[in-house]
Amino acid sequence: MINKSKWEECNMLVPAKEEGVKFNSYEALKEHVEEDRRTSVERLNFTSGDQIKMINDQYLVHQRGRDGTESTYGFTSSALKKLFTITGCGPLYNSMTLESGLGMSSSYINDTLSPARPYLKKLNGYNFIHKDGIILGFFSQKYTYVQNADVLNAANEHMGLDKSNSQFEFDGATLVNTKMKVKVIQEYTGFKLKNDKDDITQLGLELKNSHIGDTALNVDIFVKRLICNNGMLMKSSKMNSRVIHKGDTGGKIGQILNEAKYGYIDIKERIEALIDVPYVLCSETPSPLEATAKIMLENQAPVKVLPDMSEQGWYNPAKKYKDDFIRTQTLNACANNLDNIPHKYPGVCADMFNKYKSEDERSLYDWTEIFTERANHQSYSITEKENIQEAVGNLVTWIANKKQKLVLN
Repeated sequence: MINKSKWEECNMLVPAKEEGVKFNSYEALKEHVEEDRRTSVERLNFTSGDQIKMINDQYLVHQRGRDGTESTYGFTSSALKKLFTITGCGPLYNSMTLESGLGMSSSYINDTLSPARPYLKKLNGYNFIHKDGIILGFFSQKYTYVQNADVLNAANEHMGLDKSNSQFEFDGATLVNTKMKVKVIQEYTGFKLKNDKDDITQLGLELKNSHIGDTALNVDIFVKRLICNNGMLMKSSKMNSRVIHKGDTGGKIGQILNEAKYGYIDIKERIEALIDVPYVLCSETPSPLEATAKIMLENQAPVKVLPDMSEQGWYNPAKKYKDDFIRTQTLNACANNLDNIPHKYPGVCADMFNKYKSEDERSLYDWTEIFTERANHQSYSITEKENIQEAVGNLVTWIANKKQKLVLN
């Protein structure tokens, strides 16, 4: 078997780069997504003799049976993976990326998608979307093609993002391939933390959409702490957060905005619940039932928030360890790693956490905010940053649900 570092060097599959773009103004985002309207959609018709093949490990060729013409495209890795998922041979995609040597990927795909094989039939009638000679994705006939520009325009009709007197404020956006994420802050949602007039948290929404069939329009609650400019993303059962690409998209966005106030109340209660939960360091108590980090680990809290944390060997209460000594040793080591987070990742939030001298002053909210600040100020990719914000939101929700256990222990 070829080790990872080796096959990364010799793998010849060459997908187009999926670079992320950041936008600091609504106008810049609107201009970009309007330009994206130049994407084209084409249907695959294998009953008429269409074929797909790969050449040089870098291009997909669509041969049209109806007129004998063909077009050659580059492709993104997500588009190629979607193609394999549709055909029901997703695991083959992973095997293909492990192949080495010039022409191996082309040979793999052409064999898999040959007319003699059963996989091609599942692609029949699917559409593929391309722009500037690059295939971006595949989607079925049932999928309603809704451009990012249309979603943004519908949102603007309800939010007035292009107006200076709107109660909504544009707070940045990103585009990775065709995945658009737009953050807005709603004016009246600010509230103070710990009765500190300078520590204000605001609430808003993040709208997520893609027009290549890999996601519906999703809306999460966006939480922004102004003192450190940190953000996290959370879901609320108090509001509809998913809009399928069918029917009146604008009307559905309006409905979400009407429900958002209930979501804000839900999220505010979760944050306030965290402020009420003290963070007890392992060094402050001899009892494993009182140290916050150990309680979280014993209850399998989703603490692996940052990418580098997933590489560590974490304590797992469900695992069968060789003996109790090793179990205890592993638990203590992992708990100390969590206690050390404020020192490992310095910043405004870490300084605030470290200045508190007792568990009565410091809270779990102070601790979780260190992660969001880390994402905001380090050189993570756009996707990694957004994944961290979502992971912190999941951790906050877990803590709020386990508040009784964390406080009473």
